[in-house]
Amino acid sequence: MISRKSTITISDAYFSHFTGTSGRSGNHYVYIDGIYDFLFINNFEPWLLNAFKAIPSYGTREFKEFILKIHTGESIAGATLKWSWEQRQALGQRILKDLAECLIRQRLIDPNFEMYGNEDKKAVDLMQRTLELDGYIYRDNILWVPEETVIAEAEEQGVIESLITSLGLPDIPTLKHHLELSATDYQESRWDDSISNSRKILEGVLSQVAVRFSVISGDNGLSPKAIERPVDVRDYLEHTGILERKEKEAIASVYGLLSDTGAHPYIAERDQARLMRHLALTFSQFVLLRLEGVLRTIPK
Repeated sequence: MISRKSTITISDAYFSHFTGTSGRSGNHYVYIDGIYDFLFINNFEPWLLNAFKAIPSYGTREFKEFILKIHTGESIAGATLKWSWEQRQALGQRILKDLAECLIRQRLIDPNFEMYGNEDKKAVDLMQRTLELDGYIYRDNILWVPEETVIAEAEEQGVIESLITSLGLPDIPTLKHHLELSATDYQESRWDDSISNSRKILEGVLSQVAVRFSVISGDNGLSPKAIERPVDVRDYLEHTGILERKEKEAIASVYGLLSDTGAHPYIAERDQARLMRHLALTFSQFVLLRLEGVLRTIPK
């Protein structure tokens, strides 16, 4: 699912490419004919073309909000009078995906994508990277939609934040900080930093889960020195039954991948950072869910 954060970057990219400023007054205006022609060439439906055409050329805020309201279904309501809001939002997801796909394609194939500076390209690139955090990947002129059976990373991050809060881990702000940094670093093309913060998420979840279990269960087998050693933390989690041996070994392998930043040949840095972050979030969520299940068995 395209998140609200990604929708903002789609709106910003279209705003950057299809608005300008008057040389005399300095006021922004919308290239209404330009957006109409662009959508027409890319086979968007007539009602959407006319909806964009109805935005006044001086209505720059209306232009941005129209795209934002595609996500909520509000911009679609007039053309879908008998639809439910859920149906409108589903259509909005398809339209947003198509809008993003067309602009990414245009940015890549058109040598004259922008006339002044490179702000348009920056806006489109940021849009693409933010969509990648939602699971959308642009390849072969298509913006591929994430498999419905695979949880989107934006949603997965929300699940992790909910779990670390509900489980009462000892240092929630630090975990949330690394979660946000891993996403921000990715959006800003700091691939190594994104992987590093992804590793810190997994490392932090493992150590804090171990500490939380030792406190609740009254187990004294986790020393302060052991908490600082990832291998000792993983061994402790296996010893206490939170992880099985095969699970511990899988996590150790993923941790090794995350630690070997830049050591994966034949994979682009961008794809490497995206996949490493996905692995870190997936295994972090797995460990948190195992702790949640174990804690249910401990008498209160």
